[in-house]
Amino acid sequence: MSFETHPRLARTKARLYERCLPCLTGLLDQLRGNPAQVNLTHAWDCWKVVAVVRDEAEAMELLARFAETFPGEYCYGKLGGKRPGRDTAALVFHTEDAGRRDQLEGMLRHVVDAHCPGRTVFVSRGCSDPYEAVLGPWPGWTRTCPVRHPERVPEVVARLREMLYGKS
Repeated sequence: MSFETHPRLARTKARLYERCLPCLTGLLDQLRGNPAQVNLTHAWDCWKVVAVVRDEAEAMELLARFAETFPGEYCYGKLGGKRPGRDTAALVFHTEDAGRRDQLEGMLRHVVDAHCPGRTVFVSRGCSDPYEAVLGPWPGWTRTCPVRHPERVPEVVARLREMLYGKS
C-alpha cells in the first residue's frame, strides 16, 4: 500500500511511470542479451529507507508518529504487510537522492527509537530485488556493474516479464 504527503500520490505515480517502469524494462532488455555487465540507470539513484516492524498496524502507527514528529516533511513510500514465510512487515520510504536518504534514515531511526525501540532501520537500493539476484549485494554495485550470477539471468528474465507484462 503506497503512501504520500500529496493526497493523490502525485510523486508516487510520476516515479512509477518515469523511473520504475523504464528501469525494469531496461533491465529486462539488457538481460535478454546475456550481458557480462548491466548499466544501472535509475536504479543507481534509487533508495529505500526501511523500518522492519511487527505488522501492518505497527507500520501505520509508525508512519503516523513520523508525521507528528516531522510535520513539514514531504514523504512517499509504501507499507508492506507480512509476506508468506516472514513474521514481519515494513514501512518503506523512497528517495532518489543520497543526501535525502541519509536524512530520512536519521529521522526514521529517531521515531523508531522513541516509539518502537528495538526495531530495525536500514537503507537499501530500490529494486534490490531483482537486481541483487544477478549483480550480487547492492553495496558492491557500480554504475556499470558486472553480472555476478549469470546462472540466475533466465529466472530473473522470466520474473521481470511476468511482473511487467503478466503471465503469458
